[in-house]
Amino acid sequence: MNPDSPHAADRPPHPLAVALIERLAARRGARVLEIGAGSGRNTTALTRAGFTVVRPGEATPASCAAALTTHALLHGTPSTIAEHLTNIAAALESGGFAYATFGSTHDARYGLGEQKEPFVFAPLDGDEARVAHVYYDETRLRTALAGRFIIESLQETPVDDIAGTWAHENAPLHGAIHWFARLRRRS
Repeated sequence: MNPDSPHAADRPPHPLAVALIERLAARRGARVLEIGAGSGRNTTALTRAGFTVVRPGEATPASCAAALTTHALLHGTPSTIAEHLTNIAAALESGGFAYATFGSTHDARYGLGEQKEPFVFAPLDGDEARVAHVYYDETRLRTALAGRFIIESLQETPVDDIAGTWAHENAPLHGAIHWFARLRRRS
């Protein structure tokens, strides 16, 4: 969806997008890497707040003040998520911020569907049928983040009312829990 469309403008941004906008308030014009723009609600909020939004292919090493991903790191496998985290860290300036969501093992969907590998399940039906989802407990997530980022906060959050309905139109979420991570790139 085009971030300038009325639909994106009507949808409130993800809470992590709001928190990042507040964190970067003194740096208007800063470059923010957005991974997985979805409906465009976060892109709209970031742009309106005066930030330059860039996509993964547009970011150069150490060129972004921050990165935001509210859904892209929910899908894949631990190895693909690790690769994404390496790329995000490389795009951030020293001390740059990364605000991201990750799947929690406390999510009601954990363990359902086809198990692809440990902690990875793909639903058999619904809007995300056959899309691999990776889930983390706190220890595994801290380990995945530790080499690249300083963890400023890590909080499990119910997201039934937050997650994009554009991705769950036919099967609304019930009992979905994500990790909300506020990170800073290691120098």
